[in-house]
Amino acid sequence: MKRIFISLLTVIACSMAAMAQDSRVATLQHGTNIKAYYGPDALVEAHKGAVDGDIITLSAGEFNAGEISKAITIRGEGMDKTAIADYNATTFIIPGGTSYPLSLEGLTVRPTSDYAPSIKGTTGSETVLISKCRFYANYRSTRLSIYKCNAVIIQSIIDHGDYAIDASENANVTCINSILVGGLSYSSTGKYDLQNCFIEGKLDVAYSSIKNCIISEVCTVNETNTTSHCLVKEGSEGFADSWYIKSVAPDPGPWDEPDAVVVWDNLFTGNYHLTDEASQTYIGTNGTEVGVYGGTYPYEKTPDYPVVKSLDVIGSHKDGKLNVQINVE
Repeated sequence: MKRIFISLLTVIACSMAAMAQDSRVATLQHGTNIKAYYGPDALVEAHKGAVDGDIITLSAGEFNAGEISKAITIRGEGMDKTAIADYNATTFIIPGGTSYPLSLEGLTVRPTSDYAPSIKGTTGSETVLISKCRFYANYRSTRLSIYKCNAVIIQSIIDHGDYAIDASENANVTCINSILVGGLSYSSTGKYDLQNCFIEGKLDVAYSSIKNCIISEVCTVNETNTTSHCLVKEGSEGFADSWYIKSVAPDPGPWDEPDAVVVWDNLFTGNYHLTDEASQTYIGTNGTEVGVYGGTYPYEKTPDYPVVKSLDVIGSHKDGKLNVQINVE
């Protein structure tokens, strides 16, 4: 009996050590109180204990999430380091009657199946703030669905293949200095405000504003849109005060001629950067270069807030609980 009891204690101790050694940690901040959770379900557990206005900070690693149904802030270590990776995709629901936004910062949201994440408001007045995040789909026919809320997306990448975002049910989506892979589709009940974005795909929207953007495919917008100072493919329609690009052209036309033709391949150096010459030539309405590296928030994916850098076991207490030190920088 003693031998069985000792073995059981050994198993419990090993399990506790394994949990502490798992580098994944979520800290829940409520006012001045901070509590830590560990392992792949750390975000799930932190969310259970959170109330509107709380902050959850995630370390590097992949976390399960399920459904996020509170107006909280979720911060990661960066879109290349922290990921929410659920099989059924994550659903974000912003509750009604709250003055707090749902805020997602410095992380990747990536379903591991053909499901797609969605963001839903309750009354239509709720707000979601997405900063320095990446929404990525393994299956290219999915898209990020945004319903019945005001969404502000800054310095982020929405990579969902055929279309990046589907805004409907009176959703208002503002994208600033962001990269939209797959383009945007038409919706009679969703509006977009696009500023200094790179749309890697087609654009077919209405009742929207498109300024200082670069669109990589032939696209069409209608008379309900406001457009200005965009680089678009030759053959695109509905763009006022824009300049055209194509793969092969004789002599690039000047930027100040509405129907000028420039050579696409000569504009970029990689990673959506304009060449030095192009960045000094194609100036948008705000006095800076068009595309994601101009404008108010030049594209930068590194978080500018404290992140969880390490988790160390530095001993144990007399009651057997491990003493864990979380380092935040």
